[in-house]
Amino acid sequence: MRRPSRALLPTLVCALAWAPAAARGGPRDDPWARGVERLCRLEGLPCVLGASDHSRLRQAERLLLRPEADGPDALGEALGEDLAPELVAARGLAPWMPPPWRVEPVGGVAAGNLVPDYHGGDEEPGLLSLRAGAEGRAYPGPVELSLAAEGRVDVGGMPAAAGLGVREAWAGVAWKGLVAGFGLRDRHVGPGHRGSLMLTDNAAPTPLGTISGTSAAGQRFGRVHGELGMGWIPGPRRDVVRPGWLLMDLRYLPVPEVEIGATRVGIFGGQGRPMPSVGQLLLPTDPHVYDDPDRVEPDQDEMAALDARLTLPVGRWTGRGSRRDAVTGLDFVELWWQYGAEDIIGLEVGGVPYPSLAGVANLYGVELGAGPLGLSFEGARILDDYFRWYTGHRVYHDGFTHLGRVMAHA
Repeated sequence: MRRPSRALLPTLVCALAWAPAAARGGPRDDPWARGVERLCRLEGLPCVLGASDHSRLRQAERLLLRPEADGPDALGEALGEDLAPELVAARGLAPWMPPPWRVEPVGGVAAGNLVPDYHGGDEEPGLLSLRAGAEGRAYPGPVELSLAAEGRVDVGGMPAAAGLGVREAWAGVAWKGLVAGFGLRDRHVGPGHRGSLMLTDNAAPTPLGTISGTSAAGQRFGRVHGELGMGWIPGPRRDVVRPGWLLMDLRYLPVPEVEIGATRVGIFGGQGRPMPSVGQLLLPTDPHVYDDPDRVEPDQDEMAALDARLTLPVGRWTGRGSRRDAVTGLDFVELWWQYGAEDIIGLEVGGVPYPSLAGVANLYGVELGAGPLGLSFEGARILDDYFRWYTGHRVYHDGFTHLGRVMAHA
């Protein structure tokens, strides 16, 4: 079920980290994603938690990192039961096995005409908002197919509104740590539990083709994850119609409790605009165009960030952690930080050009986990002493927005 509309909160968030009856939402609100991530923290599993792909199949692959439980494990059993088709697909199909699949209803009722953050762009303009639909997933061999659609009715507004919303439409292939796919899917990149300076599900998802890879677990040097994606932003804009956008993400886990990441997103091209060279798309050493009063030269709008996550497994260190279903002690303390830049400028060292961050912002947070509960505090400062976070590029004035909603931090 989807979480009902909620008021726009400031930077303080207190929420349940996992609950079997949690509402249907984006990647960070999915109860099974939150449950699997909780297990990763409790048991020290080498899960890449800041990666942007939070599909059910990725959750199942994380569960397979667990050793066999020695005793009753209600949380693990509940997750394994709900992710049963994905676990079959993640382990690999035998020739005689039929492809696993699942179809489940989704829906929700919301009162009030609020504009909820991180809700896939669903603004719920009526005083009473009704949602009903279904999610379907199938895994024939190494292929992953998913479709999630819902009918939307908002009454009590001026005027009443109705329509069909597609939250997810995805086709991909997964094989030995490599994943490639194309379509619409809510995404969240970075260590933040609610927001991110680079990419969240605050706006409706846009078409994206992506390829990613994760090294095998158990390696002496840790785990490495990388992703490269490219798509376009549809819908009306005030600047350039249907610009392309680029996603690059690199993550490293030297140990399961530490994750270091670097992320970049960019806007380029679009209707009537020339394309930058492939080299400039991949490494924007000359991100700004000067002496171009008519604005006809190729240009790019860039954002980038560095981030880090540190999990302190207090319960495992002291041997006094909570039970899975009751609060009897502190399990872990997690700290995270993301250092982002609204702009990239070109600098040189010894005649060698390199991109540098400008217009800096910071996102930071802490979570305390005990049993089934988690208490999170998260804040963002989008202003420093020299630059202000802004959307005012010389060509792409609307910046990283889709249908008026910011694609990253709300």
